[in-house]
Amino acid sequence: MITVAGWVFETNVVRFLEYLSRYIDYPYDAADEDALIGALDGTDDESDTAWFEYPLQGTPPVMVSLAQAVGGSVVSVRVHGELDSILAARIDTMLDLL
Repeated sequence: MITVAGWVFETNVVRFLEYLSRYIDYPYDAADEDALIGALDGTDDESDTAWFEYPLQGTPPVMVSLAQAVGGSVVSVRVHGELDSILAARIDTMLDLL
């Protein structure tokens, strides 16, 4: 298992998930966005347990963990899965850009 971690601005969480879904051929849709409503409330990126986890069942399947940064307007992100080096680099680049 490989984990790629970083952060995105709160306003870019959906965009990040949409782009990631395209890379793994997962059909991200309105139901996925509905699952995010209120999901980050009460999360804390400084806690080991207060993260929201969301699976994207693409190729490869990945688990995306999200948590709000305390006192900030960013969301910490971890993507776990059987990532090859190209996909890991793409995810890392998206985190740098968003």
